[in-house]
Amino acid sequence: MPIYYYWGEDDHQIKQSAQQLIQQVVDPHWQSFNYQKVAGDALEVIQNALAESRTLPFGSGGRLTWISDAPLGTKCPEELGQTLLDLVPNLPEHSHVLFTGVNKLPVKSKVGQLFTQQGKVQEFTPIPPWKTEALAEMVRDTAQSLAIALKPDAVDYLVEAVGNDRYRLAQELQKIALLRPNDPRPLSAKEIQPLVPATTQTSLALAQAIRLGQTDMALNLLDDLLTMAEPPLRVTATLVSQFRLWLWVKLMQVDKQVDAQKVAAMTNLGNPKRIYFLEKEVRSLPLAALTQTLELLFEMELGIKRGAPAAVLLPTRMILLCGLYSRVAFPAQ
Repeated sequence: MPIYYYWGEDDHQIKQSAQQLIQQVVDPHWQSFNYQKVAGDALEVIQNALAESRTLPFGSGGRLTWISDAPLGTKCPEELGQTLLDLVPNLPEHSHVLFTGVNKLPVKSKVGQLFTQQGKVQEFTPIPPWKTEALAEMVRDTAQSLAIALKPDAVDYLVEAVGNDRYRLAQELQKIALLRPNDPRPLSAKEIQPLVPATTQTSLALAQAIRLGQTDMALNLLDDLLTMAEPPLRVTATLVSQFRLWLWVKLMQVDKQVDAQKVAAMTNLGNPKRIYFLEKEVRSLPLAALTQTLELLFEMELGIKRGAPAAVLLPTRMILLCGLYSRVAFPAQ
């Protein structure tokens, strides 16, 4: 297949798969001649790269042109669409073009049909933060690939500390491998905690501060997260996951058709026994506040993706979110 479109929000997986494709297609001895990567933010740059992709590869191996941040998942420029329709039938046998982007390709468009019929489209989406078993499997697989043995409590800690960030997980485990070379012993959570800061735990503490209407605490925790360079989208994902869980537990309290088994299934709750404690946390929370919280969080996520400055957007949202709960009277817990 001469054309590829890798899309999604898991940038680390996209880059890994792109590197694998480069290794499959391009002879490393001829890479400077047969491989190029360009940003897809200018139509002229894209068209020049596509024109060059029509030339035969030099030496051995194939040619690969990688166009990152390609404007295919949004409204594809008509001129670019026509260029692609003309390009594919005229690509040399060993010439490949890879497009990568965040947005899904419109399947019904001519370009979407072109990729579906004559190319390869692959989605790379992060594991949802609430799928703890899948996250644990990701930790175990990554650790095994680096020949690092982990005890179950270490796996659980990394799930909490790193969440669904594959790139950070790989970095943290590589750091552990460098600091503990040739050590076959399974490592415990106590041994790796000093090496891996738990930013996800701070995000969960932020969720608790919002739930309690503690505006000052929420702003301080948010400042800590941003100081640690925690990506705003990851903070948002953790908040969405936690408030989604609280919403389902609250639904169980107000709707007899929702039971603990359904809550565990809908939220992928690893330990259903947690529901007992979660019920205490949400007992005084208005259902409307939880629903509105998720709406505000989704709006915040959209704003971040559209380029709104996180240093301004997130604090204002925290104030709004805490305001939903600040007047709720909480019993002692």
